[in-house]
Amino acid sequence: MKGRTDNHKNMEAMKKDVSVIIVNYNTKGLLRDCITSIRKNTHYVDYEIIVVDNASSDGSIDMLKQDFPDVIAVDAGGNLGFGRANNIGMKTASGKYLFLLNSDTLLLNNAIKEFYDNAERLLTEGYRIGAMGAILLDRNHDTCHSYGHFITPAGELKELMTKYFRFLKDHSNTNPSRIKDNLDVDYITGADMFIPAEVFHQTGGFDPDFFMYCEEVDWQKRMEEAGLRRIVIAGPEIIHLEGGSEKGSSNYWSPNRLVNLYTSRKIYRKKHYNKMMLPVFRVMYFLLDIPALLGISLLSRRKAYLRLINLK
Repeated sequence: MKGRTDNHKNMEAMKKDVSVIIVNYNTKGLLRDCITSIRKNTHYVDYEIIVVDNASSDGSIDMLKQDFPDVIAVDAGGNLGFGRANNIGMKTASGKYLFLLNSDTLLLNNAIKEFYDNAERLLTEGYRIGAMGAILLDRNHDTCHSYGHFITPAGELKELMTKYFRFLKDHSNTNPSRIKDNLDVDYITGADMFIPAEVFHQTGGFDPDFFMYCEEVDWQKRMEEAGLRRIVIAGPEIIHLEGGSEKGSSNYWSPNRLVNLYTSRKIYRKKHYNKMMLPVFRVMYFLLDIPALLGISLLSRRKAYLRLINLK
């Protein structure tokens, strides 16, 4: 019994305040810059960095060994996607808090300490925290997508309609206002999720059925159902360059991106929509989305867009 107690004490002594978890897929340069920004700006908090590599072929692992030997590098054994790779990182982590950070982000201030101090204060005040995030900045230091509303049939219908009526588009998610006070939201973007480790153990983390996109919305939907809040806070300053690990990502309408997005949306609907809504949604899709996809395919002369028709 004494040995088990001593071992427990040793484990507690080894525990970090924060585990920073970065999933990498062929983003060696971005990853180096991201870790450098963490090292430069993070002070007065005990942290570790875990990089889960999704079978990169660009020398990312060799770069980590040479430039950042103290970083914990985990080989995922293949390209597992965003959620499954993050789950591996979270299982490896020793931190009281887990900070999921994209490789295409740059910390501009002591963001990790800001998150840690706020989380400690809010938990002391009795808040049930699921996840915390910040108002992210783009490369020009303008605000960019940081949080959003849960995916719903009404929301998807409005999104389909914006392909024909641009004035319906809501820019509050893509260009959010800067904040001075905490803001409760439906979900925080997966680029910067600060999560109490116990929430991961309580809710199970990301659903491995999602490869990329919507997995953070799904997890935070489950946090909502468990009574856990998702809060955007003022203080952390983080640049999100967006799409660094996705081929063709310079084009928002790239076929690769849309295949991943459509596949994930389909999984999300099956999990969270009323079954009666699924055939209704398919009718909406055939009436509104297929004509748009055919138009894009004709204008771009790229047949790859036609693959998307079967993904709804």
